Amino acid sequence: MTDRENLMLKGDTQIPKYAQIKALLLSEIRSGQLAPGEKIPTEPQLCEQFGVSRITVRRAIEELVDDGYLLKKQGKGTFVRTHKIDRRVEYVMGFTESLTKAGYKPSSKVLECRLIHAEQWITEQLGDQSSEDVVYLKRLRMADNQPVMEENNYFPADRFAFLMHEDLSGSLYDLLERKHGIRPINPKTTRLGMTLADAPLAKEMKVVIGTPCFEVHTLICDQDDRPVHVGHQFYLGEFYTFSL
Repeated sequence: MTDRENLMLKGDTQIPKYAQIKALLLSEIRSGQLAPGEKIPTEPQLCEQFGVSRITVRRAIEELVDDGYLLKKQGKGTFVRTHKIDRRVEYVMGFTESLTKAGYKPSSKVLECRLIHAEQWITEQLGDQSSEDVVYLKRLRMADNQPVMEENNYFPADRFAFLMHEDLSGSLYDLLERKHGIRPINPKTTRLGMTLADAPLAKEMKVVIGTPCFEVHTLICDQDDRPVHVGHQFYLGEFYTFSL
């Protein structure tokens, strides 16, 4: 690791000190001097090494977290991010399983779960022209307590009204199979695109407006080829890769 005590920030430049610290840390990450999974010095240590305020150091670290180079772990410190979460474009692996395989601790926060009047594109995919109501489930999905995905799923109301009375903070697919014998194992249509986080999404994901995100539309069916849900998901681009 670089001996930062011998590094001097440039005071005769228009580049802010937080940006200089960010650039120095990023250089160490890219060169391998700060290895993947390695814990970086604490904020007080960096303040002492660079001779700057805690606010300056904190901004540099937060921007590296936002850019996907560092990961904060509550009660443990800040670490160099190890790797991204890989998903196939046509997937049947649930969020919980995919994060566990990638070495993260998954968690979820239910934002909404209610009966809504569905738009036509949803009912058409679900194949139920007689019903205009669906169960809408919106969750914020997290890796090591860091939001990485906003999940919007639409379920046929006649089969899935029970979801409004279930604990949905864990693995939804596990709950469906374990308690209701429904196995969401058949992906049908899947569309993958890129978008930029608008103000509401950025607020929920704790990122700046305009952060790149993968946008995925999908239809998942069960073991009997019956529709389970239409999904409209947003994945933070800095955390994910998608493979064919």
